[in-house]
Amino acid sequence: MKLLKKLAQRLLAVGPIPALKYELMRLIWWASWRTKRFNAAKPKVTIVVPVYNVESYVLDCLRSARAQRWPNLEIIAVNDGSTDISPELIAALAETTSELRIINQENQGLGAARNAGLAAIEDTDYVMFLDSDDLLPVGAVSRLVKSAERSGSPLVVGKTVCFYGARYFDRTSTSAFFAKNRVATNLNKNPELLGDATSWNKLYNWQFWQQHKFVFPTGVAYEDMTLVATAYLAAKQFDVLARPVYFWRVRAEGESLSKRTTELKSLSDRLLSIEQINRILLRAIGKGLVETQVRESWQTRIISMDLQLFVAEINRTDSQFFDTLKARAGTVLMDAPESVWANATGKYRKAVWAALHGSRDQTLQILAEG
Repeated sequence: MKLLKKLAQRLLAVGPIPALKYELMRLIWWASWRTKRFNAAKPKVTIVVPVYNVESYVLDCLRSARAQRWPNLEIIAVNDGSTDISPELIAALAETTSELRIINQENQGLGAARNAGLAAIEDTDYVMFLDSDDLLPVGAVSRLVKSAERSGSPLVVGKTVCFYGARYFDRTSTSAFFAKNRVATNLNKNPELLGDATSWNKLYNWQFWQQHKFVFPTGVAYEDMTLVATAYLAAKQFDVLARPVYFWRVRAEGESLSKRTTELKSLSDRLLSIEQINRILLRAIGKGLVETQVRESWQTRIISMDLQLFVAEINRTDSQFFDTLKARAGTVLMDAPESVWANATGKYRKAVWAALHGSRDQTLQILAEG
């Protein structure tokens, strides 16, 4: 049975089946775009797309964006110093796509590219982000905007679905958050949403964005995490949509920045975001903006998810990696009550405890025991 499942997954990942699926999707995107009617009376939505060396994916990404049925749409593609043919591809698409604008800059990284796209916005009502190897489901923008317009929420969050070839599957780390629609909720009611820390499955009211002067950090990985946490806290209310609004491409091992869990720089960047969010939450609690249980829920989340990504690699890293993890994560969790650890899940939960409270050898022993 397992062999048949693996075979089915393989057939859906590579070969003629995914190739046929993408050809059909491109036809649907083209038809959706060609039959769309512009209506300036509708709220304007700007999609910012940072582009860097994604020649295999960028056209499908932008086609999925322009295929959105929303009648007042702008797409800003920021070429972040690509060295492949991505710039030529997006330039050719722009010749036939009036809603597509292109910005070219020297390579500065993902956060800086998003900031450049934001700086180029002249007027809009809403903004959202799309990574250049990912896709938007047809109707995603409409679902997000209609929810925001009905509720008045400055932030709307939708479900992310992963895909690899023609195979689509839930993002296990966040899918439970999107079991049902929620209107005008907040972190006190749904503290688990703080664990959905990506910028790209969300619609932001542009006045809300400007009012709080949100800016992506530059020069670091995991640049979404702190900004999204700040946005959740700044929003008096936000909506949650159970239907997918974002398709996240699963890349081959090593291609994605988020997979580099043996690198000290990756660990340090992740811990920096965690430390920043911790300070933000402590300030918010001190001001009475959120309850203590919001931070405790988040602490459980980083034990269950974030830290386990790196603890699992202790046997492949050096003592500096371990010492960095122990010292910096330990500071964030030093006041965590027993309930935080009791509620934590995951294969390496005990190893996280050992790393923060014991030695590297003790952690390695627990990892070896499985």
